[in-house]
Amino acid sequence: MSETGLTLEVQQQLGDNVVRAIAMGSSEGLKRGLEVSNTGAAIKVPVGTKTLGRIMNVLGEPIDNAGDVNPEAEWEIHRPAPAYDELAPAAELLETGIKVN
Repeated sequence: MSETGLTLEVQQQLGDNVVRAIAMGSSEGLKRGLEVSNTGAAIKVPVGTKTLGRIMNVLGEPIDNAGDVNPEAEWEIHRPAPAYDELAPAAELLETGIKVN
């Protein structure tokens, strides 16, 4: 494992300080009984126009050798879905030339 550590996302609390987690990177070197620490923070990724066209890993870290992202904002990866009216465009007529009675 690297010195910077590995980010894990808890998926299930099994009790007695035991959890089921998903590794957000290489799990090489992991074994039962390793000590972990709870950051208490949600996983966040960069968002905004500066992220367009960039290649990032699951944690939002750039892996395209194009330098830092310097995003306008960061959003949690688990958040409520946007309202439907924010997604659906206004009704728009599409002229096809087909006559319907």
